[in-house]
Amino acid sequence: MKAPMVREWMFCKGLAPLLAGCLVLAGCASPLDEVDSRKALPEFSTPGMSMQSAKDAVVPGTSTKADVAAALGPGTVVKFDSGYEVWVYRAKAYKPAVDAPGTNEFIVLFAPSGIVKKTRIRTP
Repeated sequence: MKAPMVREWMFCKGLAPLLAGCLVLAGCASPLDEVDSRKALPEFSTPGMSMQSAKDAVVPGTSTKADVAAALGPGTVVKFDSGYEVWVYRAKAYKPAVDAPGTNEFIVLFAPSGIVKKTRIRTP
């Protein structure tokens, strides 16, 4: 009766290091969708447009979705159940203080009416 228990114990003893190794390797992997989404960041339709130029082109209380799309091009759109909508534009940035790349974001908030409510530039 001890023989099956010994075999089970030996099987588990050999399997445990293998499972631990797999978990360690899986922890080092990065999700593919995160890497791919960084490559496909929507930028402005005008090459070289700065964040400040984009902010100057959008007037809160006046600009419409059509105005923003014409001035900046398509962005990443987030729609909320309340009717509000956020458009996000990203551009690569570099932070010399920490010697690392980052991403600047220009964010446009639309009211349910389709008029720009506010804008914001977010830096890394």
